[in-house]
Amino acid sequence: MTLTEERITAERLEQLLADDSIHTAHRALWLLLWEGDLRVLDLLSLEIQDVDLRARRVTGVCGRAVPEGEGNISERAAGLLREVVGGRESGPLFATGNRALGWEQVMLAAGEQGHGIHEFRAGGRLHRREEPAADPR
Repeated sequence: MTLTEERITAERLEQLLADDSIHTAHRALWLLLWEGDLRVLDLLSLEIQDVDLRARRVTGVCGRAVPEGEGNISERAAGLLREVVGGRESGPLFATGNRALGWEQVMLAAGEQGHGIHEFRAGGRLHRREEPAADPR
């Protein structure tokens, strides 16, 4: 598979996140890809116990600890993940019902919206680089 230079804009991401016809698991995945540097397959491998939603961070990926500061999750992403998890206490983080989302499913869901799954991470990276620096005052 060839990665393209396509990127999702912040405005397009907002449209997708606001679309309740798209399953929450996909919207949560897209937001985490946008906000961070974890890869699609790493995110899909997460189990519920790999994420501390109170502290808003991913604590482990594939049996490896995530260094402090690298697995941070926004409040918005944590809220979507709470919806995805529901009352489940274990199992795959990204699931519809009790079934883990697979690669084909996430590719198809993104494709149905006219995007490749890698565009979310690429768009987020570009967006973070272009954000103005915080006022040091």
